[in-house]
Amino acid sequence: MIILGTEELKQAESALKQSFPSPSRCGDSRKVYGCIFNINRGKPHNLEVIADQWPDFSVIICKPKVQGAKDREGDFNIYSIYSKSKDSLKNFLNTPGVINKHAFALLAGVDIRHLEAVQEFADQHGLPWKVQAVMNVLLLQDERQLQFKESYAGLRLAPLSAAHAHLVNSTWKYGGDANSYNSVLNYITHNPSLCVIEEGGTEPVSWLLVYQHAALGLLYTLPQHRLKGYAKFLVSMMAKKLLEQGHPVYCFVEKENDSSYKLFASLGFQDSPDYRAVWFELNKRQ
Repeated sequence: MIILGTEELKQAESALKQSFPSPSRCGDSRKVYGCIFNINRGKPHNLEVIADQWPDFSVIICKPKVQGAKDREGDFNIYSIYSKSKDSLKNFLNTPGVINKHAFALLAGVDIRHLEAVQEFADQHGLPWKVQAVMNVLLLQDERQLQFKESYAGLRLAPLSAAHAHLVNSTWKYGGDANSYNSVLNYITHNPSLCVIEEGGTEPVSWLLVYQHAALGLLYTLPQHRLKGYAKFLVSMMAKKLLEQGHPVYCFVEKENDSSYKLFASLGFQDSPDYRAVWFELNKRQ
């Protein structure tokens, strides 16, 4: 097991980006790439990045330095995983120090074709497990499909503030508690965000954040303000801003979430038909 230092992280960012066009060939690196992208730009993080070998790695994992930190990432002990093959992932998981077999962990972004490796690892050690979610991974491929409308000129578009964290947390599917609130506050404070405030209003009615792994997320419009195109407007404006900064523009959409999938697809985001990312729970939460 190799812990990547400053120079190795710069090299890893460049190497991982090379797999973007063809996740069907050797897996999708975007989630790990996004974590490293933000680490390399000085974003606060509770992560260490490990590889099975260097520089000719087959597996890279971003995992919490401190388990049980008071945010969702630490609470869920989230591991972001990129692997080039099922066998290399299984071998690395069995390396001492990679996984704490006595703690709950959420292995996030496991290539569905490598799912047997984590299942076999869990079964081999007698650990309970379950698949939490299966995700489509959509990357912006055609920015010409982004939608900007003059009719939105009367709206105020602004970054979210710390004062909005409670509202965002209360509407987040995976939110609602103190640890998720701390994650939302961290996203708002350190990552790009945008919200729509209607003319005459003071509170956001629609918003979009960016996770610490650089994916677009927490896209939400209050029910009474839907069907006005705010979500497409926010995604388009955020994508334009991120592209100008050389930032990856991608998102995860749960397999069953047809409405979100169609929204992103209509804006030029595409997935790879034979690639899916799995969120895999290891052990039971206490």
